[in-house]
Amino acid sequence: MDMALLEEALNATQCVISVMGEHAGEGVDAIFHRKTADIELLGKTFWLTKSPKARPPQVQEICKTIAAYTIFVEPATKGGARPTSTGDVSREYSPDRESWYRLPAGLSPVTGKLDTTATALVFDRMATVVSGTLDIWYYGDFLDTQKPMKFILGCSTACAIRKDMTSHPGRMKSRYRGIVAVARLAQPYCVWLR
Repeated sequence: MDMALLEEALNATQCVISVMGEHAGEGVDAIFHRKTADIELLGKTFWLTKSPKARPPQVQEICKTIAAYTIFVEPATKGGARPTSTGDVSREYSPDRESWYRLPAGLSPVTGKLDTTATALVFDRMATVVSGTLDIWYYGDFLDTQKPMKFILGCSTACAIRKDMTSHPGRMKSRYRGIVAVARLAQPYCVWLR
């Protein structure tokens, strides 16, 4: 376990928080093992996401001035993260939807439903964390800083800011989430896929 990476992520003023679940029949441990192997081999990995609250412009904005991280958390209830069933394989990525590049040779498959909303977070460090809890009530929505952090079906990854939302009436009912893993975002941070 990389406690330094966890501490850096928990102290960051801005981050991405993602509810972790199975993906196209692949278990959580297998996914993290594969992505960690990518980083060891190639220096980075790509993590497909389709959330409207973690689009490339927002993630790139978070990463402009400070190191930024993704904190992977457990769903509020067992089976609460709907598994992705589509396993389309990405071939190219673009940081701006203008210039497209081949995904690195040797990278493990970057899979999911490939449509116009398919994007990927880019990581250069990752650690599976077996002990740690995230208090969601201390995070606000990066896109609307007056609102608390919230997850809904189809929006399980979101850009967040550190902000005390303990007294906000719209905060989530489930306050604490077990931390599954942390990762450091690396340039170009978030990209479109095809």
